[in-house]
Amino acid sequence: MTGTKKCGGYLTVYMSLTLAVLLSLCMTMIEGARRSAMRMQAEVITDTAMRSVLAEYHRELMRQYNIFAVDSSYGTSESGIGQTSMHFKKYMDLNYNPDVSMPWLDYRDFIGAYPESARIEAVSYLTDGSGAVFRSCAVDAIKDDLGLAMAEEVIGWATSTELTAADQMDVQGELSSGNASVALAAAGERSRRESETEAKQSEYEEACKAAEEAGEEAPSAPELPALPEQYNSPVSGIAGSVNSGILGYVVDDPENLSRRQIDLNAILSGRAAAGDISSGSIESGSSDDGIADEALDKALFGEYLMRYMGRYGATDDSDAMWYQIEYLIAGKENDTENLNSVAMRILGIRAGLDFIYLETDASKKADAELLAEGICAVCLIEDMAPALTHVILLAWALAEGRYDTRVLMSGGKIPFIKDSSTWHSDMWNALSGVDPGPFTGTETGLEYKDYLRIFMFMTDTDKLTVRAMDIIESDIRLSSGNEHFRMDACMETIECSALIKSPFGSSVNIRRRLGYRAQL
Repeated sequence: MTGTKKCGGYLTVYMSLTLAVLLSLCMTMIEGARRSAMRMQAEVITDTAMRSVLAEYHRELMRQYNIFAVDSSYGTSESGIGQTSMHFKKYMDLNYNPDVSMPWLDYRDFIGAYPESARIEAVSYLTDGSGAVFRSCAVDAIKDDLGLAMAEEVIGWATSTELTAADQMDVQGELSSGNASVALAAAGERSRRESETEAKQSEYEEACKAAEEAGEEAPSAPELPALPEQYNSPVSGIAGSVNSGILGYVVDDPENLSRRQIDLNAILSGRAAAGDISSGSIESGSSDDGIADEALDKALFGEYLMRYMGRYGATDDSDAMWYQIEYLIAGKENDTENLNSVAMRILGIRAGLDFIYLETDASKKADAELLAEGICAVCLIEDMAPALTHVILLAWALAEGRYDTRVLMSGGKIPFIKDSSTWHSDMWNALSGVDPGPFTGTETGLEYKDYLRIFMFMTDTDKLTVRAMDIIESDIRLSSGNEHFRMDACMETIECSALIKSPFGSSVNIRRRLGYRAQL
């Protein structure tokens, strides 16, 4: 008897259903992995491409001024985000297509992604926010290798009540005005007495004539008022010598001073005034750290400028201007005018501070009062003695201030506020304009560069920043291949977008922002 064996199909069906589910799960996981890998790859390659763009920072700007920024003109006369976008797209393509960058590498891409578009969407230029971006970069650059002690000292000097009072005091103006008032009073008194004398003399002559006609005895001659002496200003010597020109007195070799100049219309400040300046679309941001930190940052910015720019006594032949710090303060287009402006300002500050000291020195003030009373007595204007005392003290302070300025310009030191031991000039020599030498100064005190720090701190921040960028532009343009360099073409931060697609139907949109500053 032959038997038959029956086989059921339930296992095959079960396996088919199970495998279908497993395969679907596997394919889903594979596709998910592909998409995740594609996004990760897009992020990594986008960041790499952006860093490659930022790696093209302007070498001369970094070498001379320790500032990192991408020159969007790349040495040409045309600037803007167009060329930078092309560079960004090139780096994206090279990273996504290894056959171009590494033709020797033979492999198959599991993802197969490619950048359909890649461009720069927004930028932050160094000039944005009236130069706030550049200023922030400069402060960051100097913070790394500078302590805060000097910056805090500058703040203390610049905000002191003595310097504020001295800066607001116009010693030369007050001297001229006061001396003119005393001279006018003396001339008025002499004129009044002359008129009175003439009137009495005329009356006497008429009385004599009338007596003669009447046959009477001539009257006694009247007592005529005494005429005061002509007023001779005790301060004419110092006033005349200061007004004749300060640079010829306070520098050793005025004939060898720099006369270099720049065309203000061709650099940043001129273009800004004409409205021809590029601006980015990324907010430069503002500090909410308070007034104290703002002042500290400004003082640190001043230290950055002192370190990277030239000044009188520390010049570089390769610079467009020799007295660069002086330009930041005065804003004139040539070196001589800038130096003269700074020297006059130092003279004004020092004369003001010296006058403040004279007002507190009883002995020196008594000498001035004695001289003023004597002059006013012989000129019969005793009520003008206090005014003349003030004039004499102003002239004495101006003479001492002129001496101080000479010492500072020659590299010496002068105490911020003097005392009897550091006072130099004699009243009589000072009023006559005699050279008070020798110009030795003191072992302690402030130097010329300290006054430059003070003046920069007192200069409007936006003006100081724009002028600093003027100097940088002028200097960079003197280097090879940088004839068209513009600070408003230098990108400090870039914001990029890229659309990445895959032949498998996936796409990724990436948007990234990257800059040189750590906080970005």
